[in-house]
Amino acid sequence: MGIKKNTETIFQYFENRKSFTTNDVYGFFSQAEPDIKRATVNWRIYELVRQGFFKRIGRGTYILGKEIGFSPTLSKKHKIIFSRIKKQFPLILFCCWHTFALKELFQHVAGKDFLLVEIEREAMDAVFHFIKETNKNTFKEPSRDAMENYVFDGKDAVIVKSLISEAPLQNADSVTVPTIEKILVDLVADSEVFFFLQGQELLNIFENALGKYTVNRDRLLRYAKRRNKSEELKNILAQINGKTKE
Repeated sequence: MGIKKNTETIFQYFENRKSFTTNDVYGFFSQAEPDIKRATVNWRIYELVRQGFFKRIGRGTYILGKEIGFSPTLSKKHKIIFSRIKKQFPLILFCCWHTFALKELFQHVAGKDFLLVEIEREAMDAVFHFIKETNKNTFKEPSRDAMENYVFDGKDAVIVKSLISEAPLQNADSVTVPTIEKILVDLVADSEVFFFLQGQELLNIFENALGKYTVNRDRLLRYAKRRNKSEELKNILAQINGKTKE
């Protein structure tokens, strides 16, 4: 059974499934080719992903459709801040992103924007003071009270916070930014900073992100585990799927 000639049949077979596994795909092909080898099926899956017919959402788990990645973009000003930090601290791992990147996922526009600079803990104080030299509205791991009373009152706010080890990152236009999986988990884990995006708004963001972009659920849950938020993430996913967690 060739791939190109049978994409319509493959689509019909999987179209009503929220997701399917490598074993499911093997079962599909083995109906017409009982002696088909696993290696052959794995190669066909690779081709279907490459052609945009399958979208990988986890290890050995797929949905129909082409992968659509989410990458938070930064303004020219924010790229300059990233470049200055990179030049001053070339050996330190850090990432930047701006909350404006989430606006498309909001149900209601929050109107609370700030740049986040997440950096290895041992360099956090040095980077904080370095940024504050040119941007007075800079805060280090602010509490909710500080967010409400100071961060949102100023202009061009920058928040410096520690970067969790093994956090999923990506490069976009020469800037290190978080993946969508990291952002979603951080919205839950850093509720002091993102207090205005909790409750139903948080569910809206998750639902919109999962519906619009490719979200790797293995990576999502793995990072959630590192942040001790596995159960909370599983509850959110269960609510979105219309299920009651047991």
